[in-house]
Amino acid sequence: MSNYADGSLDPRAGRAARLARVRGTNAILVILTVIAVGACSSVLPSPHPAQSPPVPLRVVAIGDSIPNNSPSDCPGCWGFVDRYAAAIRSATKRPVAVLNLSEHTGLTLPGLLDELPTLKSQLGAADIIVVGIAHNSMELGAERPCGGAVTNDLPDWSRLTPACAKTAAAKYQPQFDTLFTQVAASRAGKLTVLRTINQYNDWIGWTGGVITPAQGRKTIAFFNEWNTMLCRTAEQHGFRCADIYHAFNGPDGSTASGNLLAKDYTHLSSEGNAKAADVLVKLGYQPLI
Repeated sequence: MSNYADGSLDPRAGRAARLARVRGTNAILVILTVIAVGACSSVLPSPHPAQSPPVPLRVVAIGDSIPNNSPSDCPGCWGFVDRYAAAIRSATKRPVAVLNLSEHTGLTLPGLLDELPTLKSQLGAADIIVVGIAHNSMELGAERPCGGAVTNDLPDWSRLTPACAKTAAAKYQPQFDTLFTQVAASRAGKLTVLRTINQYNDWIGWTGGVITPAQGRKTIAFFNEWNTMLCRTAEQHGFRCADIYHAFNGPDGSTASGNLLAKDYTHLSSEGNAKAADVLVKLGYQPLI
């Protein structure tokens, strides 16, 4: 700091000193502000926190070759189990994972009961369960339908009586009761969509055998008894039964399945898969939504 000749302070030097002190103070304040802002930004939550992706709903299907949709039966077809899963995805706005454990092995109801212990963990983790095991255990497909011999893939029609139809359905009712009891028990206390399908008539309209109108009418009694028993038993255990029988064969069961079946006239065609899925979808998704 300089002085005048008389010893007094130079006022310009005083202003310079004050300005220097002000600049120094402002610089310190800026530094402190930056430090404070940085500290706050490190602890404040983000206005858009990252969210975990939703857990997929799990669809598990068990049963015979009807829900299996093998390419050997219907090449390039979109099976009704996958169609149903897509509808669930659309309705819930959630991802859906499908585990189709049905078998193209001629699996029967007794065979599925034997396998249930090995399926316990998969069923226990399912949000939606679809059971399809109606085809291979019907009396019309037995080695000796109603005790009669099979000739050229055709039964002894004289033995196919309404009484036999009733007896055959009653024989399998305890096994269906066990099946639906155990499947439902695998998800006890958890919200689960439980569904099953009944069986369409693939005899009426079958060109592989000579089926007269009278013989075709005989088969209707077997499908009526079988499907009534199956659906009633399923519903007693919290299942809803998709009535594809009447969707395919009409209100009295007498309409041929036609183009709803594949070339083998046993498994589902693309149209048949779409129809079966539609019947399932119309049952809704209770109690899940």
